[in-house]
Amino acid sequence: MHPLELFKYCPKCGSPHFEVNNEKSKRCADCGFVYYFNSSAATVAFILNDKNELLVCRRGKEPAKGTLDLSGGFI
Repeated sequence: MHPLELFKYCPKCGSPHFEVNNEKSKRCADCGFVYYFNSSAATVAFILNDKNELLVCRRGKEPAKGTLDLSGGFI
């Protein structure tokens, strides 16, 4: 059994309309939340300048395209 088959309800809104989006994700038909199953390791970095300001990046891809995020990625 694929781990995505264990999710019957949307983890964000609880809707039972949590449907297969593709082989690596499910999407809620009610709230639009997309859950991506990815067992790959990832990393994130907290980069501060001499003024103790945190470097953030603007996401270029979905999910949450255009929002601020920490720098990082898959290993």
